[in-house]
Amino acid sequence: MRILSPTISQHMETETVAMKRAVLRRLPKSEFSVLATVYKQPRRAEALAERAYSLHTDWDSLDDGRRSAACLFEWGRLQIFTAVEVLPRLEASFVEFFHVTLADKRWRVPPKAASVDAFHRPRRKVRAAIQYLRDNDLEPIYVVAYEISGDRNLTGDYSFEPHAHILIGGVRKAVLKAAFRVRLPRSMRGRDKPVKIKPVPPSQLGNVLGYLTKVKPQDRVEFRRSDGRLDRKSNRMPPQAEAQWLRCLALVPMTQLVQFGGFADSLSTRFSHREMATLIGAL
Repeated sequence: MRILSPTISQHMETETVAMKRAVLRRLPKSEFSVLATVYKQPRRAEALAERAYSLHTDWDSLDDGRRSAACLFEWGRLQIFTAVEVLPRLEASFVEFFHVTLADKRWRVPPKAASVDAFHRPRRKVRAAIQYLRDNDLEPIYVVAYEISGDRNLTGDYSFEPHAHILIGGVRKAVLKAAFRVRLPRSMRGRDKPVKIKPVPPSQLGNVLGYLTKVKPQDRVEFRRSDGRLDRKSNRMPPQAEAQWLRCLALVPMTQLVQFGGFADSLSTRFSHREMATLIGAL
């Protein structure tokens, strides 16, 4: 009698706890969950209605190709891929890493107008910065994740703010500042800091990668501290805005929201085509 191998979905269902532990051991901030992915995906499909085709229906269909950034199965696969393929390469590179956050408030868009076009300006800025480094004979190794979050200020004005998180190594901080420099109008200088660069110790690479691979409809809300200074905190995005956020991500291919560069082999190609069974077997 021929014994049939379990499908990927069957394997994920029977090894739910083990899979979560394996991913979180490498990416502590990833919030990876097999159960949450399976439970929440039908809700997303219902919310997207005519755009539900941009989502996978289960873990097995992941081998049929990449779908949109709105797909929770895609995000689950990304976290597994990052734990298996990306983190070991970064840890073996033995270079100094930095976490660059790039968020220019001039990129903000009305929620109803949010589309794939919203990511063009941060993507161009990252591309120009990487080219600047290469023009200076530098070959950085990097992972880029593009996000879009809600932005609410004290006056109640609300918009969507596209931004980028870049984990980059092999370049000194001073050079990164020059590469990612944003020239602000005089009226905005001193208030906004569109570029933030923080060192990442080797022990924290998994934490930062887990942060980069999260998918959350979040707001950044402005408030005034007791000392009078302005600050921001993260809140859950309200339902109406979340629906617009989801429709926006449904228009963006997953392969455009996360990019890899500077590796010895093409991680972008591996990310697009690596089979799930191979990724799971390496966890």
